[in-house]
Amino acid sequence: MTLDIVVNHRVPTFGFDPETFIIMAAFVEFVVGYLLVVGILNRILGLVVTLIFISTSLLFGMTEIIGHAMIHIVLIIFIIEGVSFYHPPIRIHKTKMDQLVFVFLNFIFVLATFILIYYRFA
Repeated sequence: MTLDIVVNHRVPTFGFDPETFIIMAAFVEFVVGYLLVVGILNRILGLVVTLIFISTSLLFGMTEIIGHAMIHIVLIIFIIEGVSFYHPPIRIHKTKMDQLVFVFLNFIFVLATFILIYYRFA
């Protein structure tokens, strides 16, 4: 389905073939979502994702805006307030080294789980 959208709407793939571009875009989306959930760079990532949604709204129109309205609201709250009452999982660990190990190992575990589920059951 994504390949059809990329090809028919002539989405710029920056010199990559569409299949490779879609896989790279999915990985970037996964990393950004992971970092938002873990609690790293919430304001910056909120701004980046909002800008990405605005650019996709130019391609897909009002359907994109309505479909992602709740996400836009959460991202705007992240931009304005940071994490506010949400206690991110990274705050469990006190030292920077413990946080780094937590983020790295948890990322590998979550990514491996998603890849296993996708390639085993898709």
